[in-house]
Amino acid sequence: MKLSIVIPMKCPDQAKGRLSEVLSQGERKALALTLFERNVCFFRSRFPEHNLLVVTVSEEVRQLAEAEGAEVLQQADAGLNAAVEAAARYNRSRGVESQLVVPGDIETLDQGELATLLDQPRQHGSVVVCPSYDGGTNALLTTPPDAMPFSYGPQSCRAHLLSALQLGLQAKRLYLEKLSFDIDLPSDLFRVAAGSVPKTA
Repeated sequence: MKLSIVIPMKCPDQAKGRLSEVLSQGERKALALTLFERNVCFFRSRFPEHNLLVVTVSEEVRQLAEAEGAEVLQQADAGLNAAVEAAARYNRSRGVESQLVVPGDIETLDQGELATLLDQPRQHGSVVVCPSYDGGTNALLTTPPDAMPFSYGPQSCRAHLLSALQLGLQAKRLYLEKLSFDIDLPSDLFRVAAGSVPKTA
C-alpha cells in the first residue's frame, strides 16, 4: 500500500469549541459532522485508489466513516497529535509508504488542488506541508508516515517545517488556496453563505 489518507476526527460533542460564541453545542456538532462526512465522501469518490483512514475516539464518527467505506482506527487518546501518531504507527506497521493527513473540517476540498499535492515527489525522508491561512497545518504529507514528530497547534506549519529540517528531511511548503481554509473561528463562518458550507470542487 503506497499511500494512506488520514482524517483525524475528535468527538463531535466536543468539536468547534471556538465557535461557542455564535453557535450552540448542537449546532457546532452538526457543523463538525457535516464537514467531516462531506470530506470523507470527497476522498472516497474522487480518490478511491487510495486508502482512507479515519482516526477517532467517537463511536458515532466510526459508524459514519464505515458507512462511507472508510477504514477506522479507534484511539483512546483524544488529542490530535496522538491521533496522527497512532495513524503513523499503524500505517508504518502495514507497509504504507506515505501518509497524508487532512483535517475533517476543511471548508472546500478541491480535486485539482489535492491532485497537485498528491503529485508531489514522495521520496523516502520527505515532508510536504500545506499551511492554513492562520499558520496552522491543513495537509501534511510524510514519507514514511512516521518520518517526523507531529506538532499540531498554533503556527504548526512553521513547527513542522523546522522539525523536518532539523531531522535532515527534504521539506517543502506548498500553498493551496482552498485547502488553506478550515472553519474554526466565528470569522470563518462569515466566509460561508447564510449558514451553508461551500461544496467540494
